[in-house]
Amino acid sequence: MKKRMNIIVGALLQESNTFSSASSDLASFYDYFYREGDEMLADDAPASELSGMVRAAREEGANLLPTLAAQACSSGPIQRTALDRLKLNLLERIEAYPEVDGVLIVMHGAWVAEDQDDADGEILSAVREKVGRDIPIVVTLDSHANVTRSIVEQADAVIGYRTFPHIDYAETGYRAAKLLISILRDGLKPHMKYVKLPMIVPAEAHVTYENPMSDLWGEALKGESGGDSLATSLFIVQPWLDVAELGCSVVVVGRDAERAEREARRLAELLWNRRKQFDIELKSVEEIGDLLEAGRRDGPIVASDSADSPGAGSPGDSNAVLKQLLSMGVGERFTCLLTMVDAAAARQAAACAVGSVVKLTVGHSVSVEFGEPLEIEGVVEYASLSGTFAFGGGTVANMMANMGQCAVVRIGHIHLLLMELPTFTGDPAMYRSVGLEPLDADLVLVKSAAQFRAEYEQIRHGGIYILDTPGASTANLLSLQFKKAPRPLYPFEDGF
Repeated sequence: MKKRMNIIVGALLQESNTFSSASSDLASFYDYFYREGDEMLADDAPASELSGMVRAAREEGANLLPTLAAQACSSGPIQRTALDRLKLNLLERIEAYPEVDGVLIVMHGAWVAEDQDDADGEILSAVREKVGRDIPIVVTLDSHANVTRSIVEQADAVIGYRTFPHIDYAETGYRAAKLLISILRDGLKPHMKYVKLPMIVPAEAHVTYENPMSDLWGEALKGESGGDSLATSLFIVQPWLDVAELGCSVVVVGRDAERAEREARRLAELLWNRRKQFDIELKSVEEIGDLLEAGRRDGPIVASDSADSPGAGSPGDSNAVLKQLLSMGVGERFTCLLTMVDAAAARQAAACAVGSVVKLTVGHSVSVEFGEPLEIEGVVEYASLSGTFAFGGGTVANMMANMGQCAVVRIGHIHLLLMELPTFTGDPAMYRSVGLEPLDADLVLVKSAAQFRAEYEQIRHGGIYILDTPGASTANLLSLQFKKAPRPLYPFEDGF
């Protein structure tokens, strides 16, 4: 009787922003997503990479050996003690399995610790040392990963998302598991080729159903269908990383080393030649106000304060948009939905009775370098000591979000959602969970570079715009002060 394949599966995911003042610790993972052992593979699990791996394993009769699945909302660098604890937990669980044929690891690929530029590479190196060189390891990464030499050296294959907004989490896990099973069962010997490019571009332009990414993915799929690649990944790195190996990457996994190398270089050249096509248009808050005054809309204007996106590691505590809307009197005439992370203000408002008037100091409790707190007075419309909701398609479907204590404070027609904990804000389910309906508003603010488009482009809206605001995840890359990143680096230098 043929031996059943034993495949270790684990997940450690977080995206880091080295320009952010936010700090990440173990609580960041416990508050967002943390499962151990068999609970990782439960039928009610979110539609993540793990669910795709489970589906592939069931189809192929493989036995998944669960270890640890932990994910946190994006943030600044993780504390060393927290990284060590997560790593030790993962390694101890791997060590508990005596018979292992292969390893599947789910990671983000842009994870930084306070003393380590490449936390993903550190984790993978430790896993490789634990299982040995003869056990194949296949890794899934976010398409915003900063792929490093260490990641490529420790993995037998790397598989990235193919969509942004990301909607193929489960499919990515499925493809990775199928590839590993082919290595184990069919004797496939993959050749992975990797080309690093000295460039970063605004994340708002990474959308894969629009050019330039649409054309680039078309070329990548041609290479796969022509046999030059088994699995191609285009890693258009998230740009808020001041690390020594920063840059976009192309990774090709193929049957033939020479063909894979040629394909990786071909796609890298195409990506480089299209670098200027990633330029984006930013709108000021004043211009959004003018659009509101102009009327003639089929739905709410959706404006992204992406510079303060928790999904990109910013604290989510900017009050820049609120301050400008108030100074312009927009809230006197138009219904606006806004969000802000401010633990103290959220707790204070959540303790108040609905209908009561409250005076608060809000904003820049963490990102003090980008602005000052703002004094407001408003009516408490909603209050909760435990603000949770399930994502729809704005991120991993059925993943639970935890805002902690939260409250909605109304200032005129501005409805400000205050939350204790940061979470991804690009899903209408967030507002709906506190009694606010985006479709009934004139202006809906999200703090997301592009992931919000997965849901907001599907609803009736009056236009989608990216704001020119201050913050650690700004689209204005030239305003960021890089010290460790390699140079020359586009867009800081060009023509080299």
